[in-house]
Amino acid sequence: MRACLILINCVAALTLSGCTGGAFIPRGDAPGTTVEMARSRDISISGVITQATADRVLDELEALPGPVVTVHLDSPGGDVSAAFQINDRLKRSDRLVVTSVADEAQCMSSCTLIFAAGNRRLAGQKSRFRFHAPLYVGRLPLPEPVVGLIEAMTRRGIANTYAGVSPEFARYLAQPGILALHSRKGLALSGGELAVVGGNFVTGTP
Repeated sequence: MRACLILINCVAALTLSGCTGGAFIPRGDAPGTTVEMARSRDISISGVITQATADRVLDELEALPGPVVTVHLDSPGGDVSAAFQINDRLKRSDRLVVTSVADEAQCMSSCTLIFAAGNRRLAGQKSRFRFHAPLYVGRLPLPEPVVGLIEAMTRRGIANTYAGVSPEFARYLAQPGILALHSRKGLALSGGELAVVGGNFVTGTP
């Protein structure tokens, strides 16, 4: 994944486009960890994801206090490099991270990479998700084999990100009858459907 990001940042802007209060929060991932009362700090990501989005979110994460952060998502997707930057920062956080897509909200395309970064991943039953192949839309005109290489490396990074959260869901997306990450149209699912087919990709509802 690191090689993929380096390549994208050097030669392309790659886009994936999809055309709080107090709460009892489990701390840590190990079974049997304690549950305590903690106040969640909120960050919202809406609209198309750009490098400016990543810069803002990283700055907010740096400034926000507290042991828990909830990232509210409502996005059609956007710059996959920016989404990977947010994913990486959230995964490296020493906070408990909750990613949430409310009913009627959407998390399409590269937005799903941010959703995948949560320790808890909440999706409303009527929320909308889409998983599909990466598309090179860089300003530089590149030979077709180079474009194919960039898209293949990005596809591998996306698949590995999903597999790190739910190997079962990654296998589902790669089934011959689906092959979501090899299709521009991809696979559209409601939050309720994703909770059924996604293994533990969704861990609860908002």
